Amino acid sequence: MKLPICLIDAQTNTLCRKCKQLYREGKINDIDIELSKILLDLSKGNKNLKDIAFYSSFELEDVVIIVIRKQDVPLLKNPEILKKIEQNVHKKIRFLERTNDPKKLVESLLHPIPVVNVSTLYLPPFSEKEYKIEIDKKYKNELPIPEEVIVQTVSSVLETEAYVEYL
Repeated sequence: MKLPICLIDAQTNTLCRKCKQLYREGKINDIDIELSKILLDLSKGNKNLKDIAFYSSFELEDVVIIVIRKQDVPLLKNPEILKKIEQNVHKKIRFLERTNDPKKLVESLLHPIPVVNVSTLYLPPFSEKEYKIEIDKKYKNELPIPEEVIVQTVSSVLETEAYVEYL
């Protein structure tokens, strides 16, 4: 099992020096720690969970986005497992495939809504970049998650600004 914190830390409910440093640097957060403990606990009753890779998570107003491997999504979307996670965090859960490809990331977030394009824009004077997410305007009221959550998630995962444009 791959977790944002050490397995021993998840078992003992304390952070080692390395994990404390990651926490101070903002590379792991409270919800990462909580979810690590929950997933480790759930793996005791489900041997399939012992092989999952959980990379990070983002806690938004009413949803927690969990970044995992693509092959782990069906396992964690099992209604019984999903319900237990949601009961522990008291929020809806959304799974996101770990990728550095902006279009795949957005498609994963918006599924089943089609994404027209994700463009990389380079901004002067220092060539900073941002992502423009293009969606057909007929889907504006059908988005599975709010626009601000899409922007916040893409910005957090890819560590750059993003915005949505409807065509």
